[in-house]
Amino acid sequence: MKKTIICNIPMQNKEKIVYTSNDLSLPASSRAVHFPINAFLEETLKPDDEIKLVLLTKNDEYSQAKKNAETFLNEIKEVNEGIGAKIRFTVIDTAFSQEQAVHEELMTSIVDEIDVGSHILADITFGPKDVPIVLFSALGFAEKFLKCEIDNIIYGQASFKDGKATNTKLCDMVPLYYLNSVTDTINCEEPEKAKHMLKTLLSI
Repeated sequence: MKKTIICNIPMQNKEKIVYTSNDLSLPASSRAVHFPINAFLEETLKPDDEIKLVLLTKNDEYSQAKKNAETFLNEIKEVNEGIGAKIRFTVIDTAFSQEQAVHEELMTSIVDEIDVGSHILADITFGPKDVPIVLFSALGFAEKFLKCEIDNIIYGQASFKDGKATNTKLCDMVPLYYLNSVTDTINCEEPEKAKHMLKTLLSI
């Protein structure tokens, strides 16, 4: 299967964590990993998968993103050793800036790297807060115009006690992604009626 995997790369170093999952559709390996999506991929990658990795890095003078991207590549190679899926990768590097031009550059660059008709997986656990917002817009474009399917949007949840991760869990944020488009289905000029329609849609 043709898959595009998009991962937000952190600007600071991250420790390895064992992620858990009670969701049968979101299995996680028992091995500690730097990136939550690799815990998922270790359990779900198939030999006939054709993977295009798109790594999103943000840089300023203190960023460790380039080093962390290398860590990601080494980790997924370990995951794939006994599987043998075909993997190629690209890095989209943009400035750590909230200027509109930077956001537009990131969105168009993501869209350019998504293969038409691919199944998309993403990991939004790490990275600056603006990146998932831009990514969701790019995914919406890919779904509408590039004939893509959004399979999973991984988030590695964890609580921290004395600086150590605990209560770790893999979460799929696809419902949150689709929540973003709910208001597009509402056509109403009366505020209270619109609120009622929103609640009705969310309860379905």
